[in-house]
Amino acid sequence: MSILEQEAHLRAWFTQDADPILQTIDGLDIGWGGVQRWATARMPAPAGPHLDFACGYGTFLAQLGWRFPGARLVGLNIDYAGPHAMIGELLTQAGVRAILVQADAREMPFPDGAFVSASCFLGLQDIEIGFGQAGVRATVSEAARVLQAGGTLTLLDEFPLEGFAALLEGLPLVVVDRAERALDVHWDRQVAERAIALYAKGWVAQARPSDAEEEDRVYAEAHRRMETEMQRQLQDRGYYVPFGPVRMITVRKGG
Repeated sequence: MSILEQEAHLRAWFTQDADPILQTIDGLDIGWGGVQRWATARMPAPAGPHLDFACGYGTFLAQLGWRFPGARLVGLNIDYAGPHAMIGELLTQAGVRAILVQADAREMPFPDGAFVSASCFLGLQDIEIGFGQAGVRATVSEAARVLQAGGTLTLLDEFPLEGFAALLEGLPLVVVDRAERALDVHWDRQVAERAIALYAKGWVAQARPSDAEEEDRVYAEAHRRMETEMQRQLQDRGYYVPFGPVRMITVRKGG
């Protein structure tokens, strides 16, 4: 079965209980509009244990398993509760095996040089929402620590490439690849309005507000920002792309 066919199978399972609009929105998680498939095709093949940190639902772990069926995969996430509790079943549906570790990516419970390669797909932006730039910097530093000399780290997020460069400053990491990719997604207003309401709720969850008042404020600010961007895109393009472009950087650890 091709990766496209595997995506379609997993997407059908992942969205089976959703209404048609929600199927479109939730279905994006599987493949991310072609970006995940593009990314794994560009990544170096793991030559030993591979860590995917801030792995969330595990959709990028699934892509890694499809692209590199012999890879020894380890997923790390700060929790496997709520929506993330389905990761085990998702990987089973995907036909991918991975060891799952629950831990804070800012303090990874692995010895130095435990992995030959590592990756993070859109997890750094969630860490930034919850823990700020210091949290992102600590996470990238930890990823460098657990890499073997000569190992590769691939980061994918919406940060500008200059932002990645700032995160790497002072670390024993040399850039070997840079690229970006837009999502192959064209949503109409009906889907877009439903999506930004859901994404604003997701922003609240990552921000970890201390009380109901702060929760309402964070939601309102996030929704307002997303609505402004949605209206701009619908006016300029006639459709809405919810994220991206996704920028990818691969670095190699020096000896």
